[in-house]
Amino acid sequence: SLFPLFPVSQERDQLVAPLEDSPKPPPQRVTLTLPALNAARSVLVVASGASKASVVRRILEGQEEPPLPAALVRPSSGRLCWFLDEAAAAELRIPEGRNSGM
Repeated sequence: SLFPLFPVSQERDQLVAPLEDSPKPPPQRVTLTLPALNAARSVLVVASGASKASVVRRILEGQEEPPLPAALVRPSSGRLCWFLDEAAAAELRIPEGRNSGM
């Protein structure tokens, strides 16, 4: 879990890091860092529900500064796949001529 504005989302050396004050339960957890995620062969992101729609749009279409941590997941020699249900994808703008791949 990489939460915006938390120091662990800025970690550049460790592959795994502790989080003592997570904004979501449980407050204490261990998380993979961006270096670990970006070194992976495959990264799968799953988002479901309407409550995720605006965040999914911000990550996949946004130009935020600073970017949300999930927008920084770009495996250097692997694949990144997003799995979204219709509700989570509802705010995405799909360019004409492209479909969802279904």
